[in-house]
Amino acid sequence: MKILIRLLVSIKHANELEDAIYGGADIIDIKDPSKGSLGLPDLEILKNIVTKIKDLNTNNIEISIAGGDIKSYDHSLKYIAYTTASLNINYFKIGLAMPSRGLAEFVSREISKVLKLFNTTKLVLVGYADYSRIESIEPLEIINIAKNVRADVVMIDTYIKDGKSTFNFLSKNYLQEFVKEAHRRGLLTALAGSLKKQHISNAIKLGFDIIGVRGAVCKGNRRGFISKELVEELKRSIKHYSLF
Repeated sequence: MKILIRLLVSIKHANELEDAIYGGADIIDIKDPSKGSLGLPDLEILKNIVTKIKDLNTNNIEISIAGGDIKSYDHSLKYIAYTTASLNINYFKIGLAMPSRGLAEFVSREISKVLKLFNTTKLVLVGYADYSRIESIEPLEIINIAKNVRADVVMIDTYIKDGKSTFNFLSKNYLQEFVKEAHRRGLLTALAGSLKKQHISNAIKLGFDIIGVRGAVCKGNRRGFISKELVEELKRSIKHYSLF
């Protein structure tokens, strides 16, 4: 039986949770869209959502948290990672929005060391499809960093949310190489970045393990509200294209 690409839906508060879950999300990603691509959510909101997921008894649902678009090292990152792991959250995402590979690896290693104390939370390193616009390291560089610091997942997203998707910045050949190299190194791969229903087919064909969305399943833009119907529609598309 073919394994479906997993659907990650980003939510900003607990009121969106049930629409995301019952619409068909496999991973609930908690973030604050007003604070950037990977905006760190408020701690109380995070705790409320985690508690509500447990109360719903949805054992098959995994939880992810966005840890920010990181441009420089700050000691608070280790405290955030510690809190994340102590809540048994499955994935902790950080965006490596910096031009220096050395700094990116240092930051990633410091966070990885904290998460490995618990060994329950996977580290997700995020590179940006529009890296040239923000002068950060490119996504392919993230793969070597992930292997060196014992991260678990590599992801591509867009930093600037202006309607342009990952496919506006990176070719299919580039994305295919990203997936191939990451899988060769034993890493899971995730794709996000203003993706819409029409991008599902390419994401599946390219071999990504996870697809991440928010705006595509919101009424309005990414700062709107999650729609159960739109999540269901996206999930149906995943099932449809996975047949081919």
